[in-house]
Amino acid sequence: MAPDTLLLALTSVPLGGILSLFLFGTRPRRRHVPGLLFHSVLPKPGLEMSHFPLGRFLKLCSILESENYHSLTLNQACEFHDQPPAAHAKRICITFDDGLQSIFDHALPQLERFHLRATIFCIAGHYGEPSSWDVFSDNRHLTMEQIRTLSDCGHEIGSHTCSHAYLPYLEESALRRELGESRKRLEDITGKAVTSISFPFGGWNRRIWDIARETGYCAATLYRGKDPDINGLLPVLGVYQFDTVGDILSRIDTTRLYSLSRARSRMMSHFSRGTPVWKHRKEYVRI
Repeated sequence: MAPDTLLLALTSVPLGGILSLFLFGTRPRRRHVPGLLFHSVLPKPGLEMSHFPLGRFLKLCSILESENYHSLTLNQACEFHDQPPAAHAKRICITFDDGLQSIFDHALPQLERFHLRATIFCIAGHYGEPSSWDVFSDNRHLTMEQIRTLSDCGHEIGSHTCSHAYLPYLEESALRRELGESRKRLEDITGKAVTSISFPFGGWNRRIWDIARETGYCAATLYRGKDPDINGLLPVLGVYQFDTVGDILSRIDTTRLYSLSRARSRMMSHFSRGTPVWKHRKEYVRI
């Protein structure tokens, strides 16, 4: 998250009153398996709001297991669109964006301990490299061997494109390259089909989704904008450093029409749209 995005998000969180609750805190219009979006899990989080404390992550996993939640991969969760509420009881989709090594080092042991499965979206052009958009830390991306191990443990590997480009700003040839090459590279590593994707910065539109489907994707996360009437797109709610375990449990409670915790998460992801402008790239054609 860019520094200006972080500042905007921090100054917006206190606005979590009645207006924010009604603008951002409603549950999706369609019935979905509740989804969570993490980035980093670290013993001692730095200044990045996307860093989540390991102790809190352990507690969350323990509660999910004790309350008999069954974790689904993104592809599995998308099969439950518009099912009756009972079909969604005690199901959750846990996702990680950016494919950072902290997932392997700190999140994976807890996921395995509590029998939870996750979907990890990897950037196919940055194996083992430092994260250039993690402003306040030296987080690195997963290596090819770590990606293979995560897949072998039963976790779903999805694409986060080749270079973390903001897809709505790309012309069609560059867009197809980001979608198609990332999928092929990850399939070569895992030996399994890669059919799920998380759009960097939450940037997508119907053109992008149509090309993604043509390229072989079946499922995608959605964490910004309105819940569309499109199968294969699963709304997920971001988890941030200031979130308590109670906040997260409130966020995934599908019986609640409104949630202040849900509103805070959506406000944070809303301001991520400023980051692509800050990270201006020569191949962007729509800025």
